[in-house]
Amino acid sequence: MKFRHLMLIPVIGGSLLLAACENPFAPTGSSSSVPEVAPEAKAAIEQYVAKVNAHDAPGAGELLADGPGFVWIENGEVVYETKTAAVAALTNYFAGFPESHFEAYDMKISMLTDESAVATFRYSQTVAANGQSSLKFEGTMTLTLAQRDGDWKIVVGHRSASKFPH
Repeated sequence: MKFRHLMLIPVIGGSLLLAACENPFAPTGSSSSVPEVAPEAKAAIEQYVAKVNAHDAPGAGELLADGPGFVWIENGEVVYETKTAAVAALTNYFAGFPESHFEAYDMKISMLTDESAVATFRYSQTVAANGQSSLKFEGTMTLTLAQRDGDWKIVVGHRSASKFPH
């Protein structure tokens, strides 16, 4: 009987050693994979930037979500709570600063689901009117997009300036 108990010690010890060597963070078969970046989501952001640079407020507005949930934030403050307000502000901005330019770079897109994504990118924005001196802003922008009625729309926009006009 003592001999049988003595034989269990190496078996139990070996089992514990194997259990200790197993990676507790190894992926399991039940985890879902992250969706690939939808090219249409990236294209929507590029279209938005192109419409802004073409000073086409209604065109840029076509890429904004309509209805509840839309919000545009600048430097930590909610500035527009509707698509209509955002398009009106863009229209006024383009009328007052017709030579302005917006550049987006270092874009990173993370898919949340197959139908939603978050894009973050650096930007520089030159504000200019009628050949007078211009101001240049730099910062970071985050856009949350969702597929709505087959098209990618900007649901939340957040822009923060990191370098103020110079």
